[in-house]
Amino acid sequence: MSYVIRTRTWPYTLLAAFAALGAVSPLEALRAAGFTGAAPKGSGVIVQLIKTLTDNWTWLIATGVGLVLVLLAGLMVFGSTRAPEHLFRVIGGIMLILIVIPAVLA
Repeated sequence: MSYVIRTRTWPYTLLAAFAALGAVSPLEALRAAGFTGAAPKGSGVIVQLIKTLTDNWTWLIATGVGLVLVLLAGLMVFGSTRAPEHLFRVIGGIMLILIVIPAVLA
């Protein structure tokens, strides 16, 4: 019985060995091509670009949320019956983005 089990598992062992060799070979090819893992010259420009885009995105989101809250406050002042429902949905969405999603990803 153990002979039958061994004949069934050796192809999987061989496949796992080839997969391990296949995973290592691209890394060796990169090292042979001179890739060291260090940032190249001029990479500070890309870092500054990402920082600028992040700052712009933060400003855009803050402005959008502020405008939505002002609009909902106006709806509440003028007596809209559905304004509190929209307000709670917006607040729930903000809490989901700021609290729940980072907690799940952490």
